[in-house]
Amino acid sequence: MNKSVRLILALWAALFAFAFVAQPSSAVAATVAAPTGTCSAGFTIATTSPGTVSMYGPLMVVRDSGVGGAFTSGFLAGYTFTGEQDYTINTSTNKAYLIGTFTATGPGGTITLPYVVKADMVTGAGSGYFASTSGTGEFANYLWAGELTAQIVNPNPTTFVVNATGNCEYTS
Repeated sequence: MNKSVRLILALWAALFAFAFVAQPSSAVAATVAAPTGTCSAGFTIATTSPGTVSMYGPLMVVRDSGVGGAFTSGFLAGYTFTGEQDYTINTSTNKAYLIGTFTATGPGGTITLPYVVKADMVTGAGSGYFASTSGTGEFANYLWAGELTAQIVNPNPTTFVVNATGNCEYTS
């Protein structure tokens, strides 16, 4: 199974699990600093390596492109991350579809966030979804899933400013 399919399945599995998990244990939630309820964080994400580019008519398909960045606001402010993504740009419509994952690292541990984004390459606006799949430290047994809004702020390297908002809780 290729990496894109695995990422989509992981994202949907995490979203499905999030919809049906039991309420978090108050004893667990009281012992750690990660928030519960609705969590928001802003970050900047940029292309760090170009990946492998293939053209299929008007479709530019990029595999294994590196990404990196940092959270600039919210409960993950100061955390940095690296990861990779695949994306397709339809050069006729200037629409893009991105699927990727990154792991953020900071003083509370790590959290891995797969994401899916649709973007308009003319306006630079994008939107999508994310759901955490694993974590360590404060983010062990932690689930954060929600929506992304993004805006391209630099075309080369492609850099987005992103806001992520969604439900967050501890699972058992």
